[in-house]
Amino acid sequence: MFEIQISNPVILKTKNKSSSTIEEAIETIFPLDTEYAFIKWGYIFIPLSYKYDISLMVNDLIKVYTFIKDENVHSYEMHWASNTFASLWHLTKEFGKVKIIAKWTTVLGELEDLLNANNEIIVEPIELTSSVEKMIRFLKKSLFFAGYSASDLTDFDLFDIVLK
Repeated sequence: MFEIQISNPVILKTKNKSSSTIEEAIETIFPLDTEYAFIKWGYIFIPLSYKYDISLMVNDLIKVYTFIKDENVHSYEMHWASNTFASLWHLTKEFGKVKIIAKWTTVLGELEDLLNANNEIIVEPIELTSSVEKMIRFLKKSLFFAGYSASDLTDFDLFDIVLK
């Protein structure tokens, strides 16, 4: 089982003129003290800060989506770079499913040992793509709410990869 669970975080209507990328803008619009998102990894819930995890993960989520949709690529390695969600994922497509083997380094809640003991999941591609689509749609809507548009962020068109 894999799912990205979106909560109900506070979204600040604070457009920072110096934000030029999706990552920078997401970090701006979510305060540190707000609800977390969660990844359901099997039956383990992994907390994600919108401000410091999701902001760094947004581009990688789009890459995971692209990997799943690309019929010519059968394996992909993902380095999640947040200091509160640091892990290495090796994704492979096998028999119509996606197998993820992860090496967890740092996770909020000190879940590394539990996750490393349960480091492999096999999921339906639709589980991954629908979770990514849901999060990307939420982030795009949140950026619009805060006052951002495609003319403000150089990589705003990356949303179109997922939200065609």
